[in-house]
Amino acid sequence: MGGVCSNENGGPASDPKEVARNKRVEEEMRAEYKRQEAVHKMLLLGAGESGKSTLFKQMILLYAKDPFPLDEKMNYAPVIFSNVIDSIKILIEQKDNFADEIPFSREEKRYVETILDLDSADDIDPPIANQILQLWRHPGIQKTYENKSKYYITDSAGYYLDRILDIGKGEDYIPTEEHILRSRTRTTGVIERSFDIKGNTFTMFDVGGQRSERKKWIHCFEGVTCVMFVAAISSYDTVLFEDNKKNRLVEALELFEEICNSRWFERTTIVLFLNKKDIFMEKVTKVPLTVCPALKDYVGPKEYLPAVDFIIEEFYAKNQQNKSITIHVTTATDKNNINVVFESVRKSVVEASLANAGLVLHMG
Repeated sequence: MGGVCSNENGGPASDPKEVARNKRVEEEMRAEYKRQEAVHKMLLLGAGESGKSTLFKQMILLYAKDPFPLDEKMNYAPVIFSNVIDSIKILIEQKDNFADEIPFSREEKRYVETILDLDSADDIDPPIANQILQLWRHPGIQKTYENKSKYYITDSAGYYLDRILDIGKGEDYIPTEEHILRSRTRTTGVIERSFDIKGNTFTMFDVGGQRSERKKWIHCFEGVTCVMFVAAISSYDTVLFEDNKKNRLVEALELFEEICNSRWFERTTIVLFLNKKDIFMEKVTKVPLTVCPALKDYVGPKEYLPAVDFIIEEFYAKNQQNKSITIHVTTATDKNNINVVFESVRKSVVEASLANAGLVLHMG
């Protein structure tokens, strides 16, 4: 009986084909590891209604090759119809609390009945659009809208209702990019999208901001290059969708404190977006910052710069680990603003990645 061929270490001789195959697999694994290492993983976090999903859509508009093809635009039509219907219904229902002394006419009461019978999933055709417009222009509805901080309604409500005749075209309605940016659906789960920007690959994750969604965040934390935390500074006088006793800016401050001091992000770049600057600039001249429990010590004027500086200091104070945190005051619906801001973020993220790899000296 013939003996088994052995190598000099006493083991069976390796099959050259097997050796070559193993080498190829190892090279592919190393290449995949390098590819993964070159991807900058960016996590979008923030409380509900902060505008982070708007920021996510803005990134798609800025950097995707075909951001919103026609079929995807059409998918937003029912979302926008729903936003409009929900908004006008809320205003009708809240009118008794803020403008009961300004009655509807007999004709307007018929419109009210028609609108309240609508389902959020219904299309808005021209006749319905005209009825919505008449109700939106009603002095009682306008007075109710002026008191919008006292109940929940989306920030895009006034924008859409002002443009209801452009939207109310039924099946012929094609949402514009601006309409898509301002559309509101509560993010559930995790939405992922990759972008190639100036030779760098960024994978961005948008996760739900409502409290019920936050338990899913932990699955996204590993290997994060940058956390982009979004807080709506304009929300200082409003309450949460899921808890009408909790101030939205207080919730954002508490959540930011939790995130920026988390062990998961000890070596992670943190960028804070204080969003909805446009709404804040208008509101701060009318509504005192002190209505927010977290800002009760503010003694400055009702002016944008001192007010926003005070809020920035409140967020900085939540940083217990003395981390380097970059803050940008933004309007997520403003394409030019986000383009400039993200270019700054991109440079910071790439520099931090090189520093962590020991390739450059990073000046924190």
